[in-house]
Amino acid sequence: MKNIISWALYQADTIWLDPDANSRKIELAIQRSIKSDIDILVCPEVCTTAYATKNPEYAQSMHSPMINKLKFLANNYDIAICGSFMINENDKIYNRFLFFTPDGVIYKYDKAHLFSLAEENIYFTKGKEIVTIPYLGWNIRPYICYDIRFPVFNRNRINNNSFDYDVLVYVSNWPTKRYNHWKHLLIARAIENQAYVIGVNRVGTDGNGFEYMGGTMCIDPVGNVILEGTQDENVYFVKTNYDNLVKIRQKLPFSKDWDDFDIK
Repeated sequence: MKNIISWALYQADTIWLDPDANSRKIELAIQRSIKSDIDILVCPEVCTTAYATKNPEYAQSMHSPMINKLKFLANNYDIAICGSFMINENDKIYNRFLFFTPDGVIYKYDKAHLFSLAEENIYFTKGKEIVTIPYLGWNIRPYICYDIRFPVFNRNRINNNSFDYDVLVYVSNWPTKRYNHWKHLLIARAIENQAYVIGVNRVGTDGNGFEYMGGTMCIDPVGNVILEGTQDENVYFVKTNYDNLVKIRQKLPFSKDWDDFDIK
């Protein structure tokens, strides 16, 4: 169990449909991160292609050189790497969150709520499973962008005094014009689930002309903003403290009054 996890949050200006260039940028972010003894690097949504939903031909297989390179980087630099990627599996396209551990394990979560406003639901296949990643003694729950708008799907649970997760990680391509939604949804998810929340967004302008202002954030379990990024491409460093999390949950035992429910 590691009491304090050190995170690097890579707020990238993702290059449109250029996986090789974007993977080089990710490696540069890793090299910057290891100087600060970072445990986990988080990249934005579709971090090697940008949000090119109508270009499924750029999707990678799970055995592609790109995926193998990220697996190598995690091992070589002794750092966990995560973000979402366009993945082609059995001729179906997924917006897939991948978490590469230094010892070669790859955890995956497929985006469950596809953004119909951008016709993501036409070109991509929705995920069907909620995933929790056990890492360094913490339980990490990954979600992708639009997933954040559905609070029941994001809801923490408690069984035998054990919470389902300790950190919510959202990777996103969240546009500037709805930034206010992004910020307040992240804070709400932290408060209602008594968990740390990390949200990593991109910056810049994509190939469809949509603008992104970043605002990568880290929120503590009572809703305090630990970090709010600017509009520039950058790598931000934050820490999550397990002892602090436990103290908050004990001081404010709201979980004992949470509703029971099932997701169908």
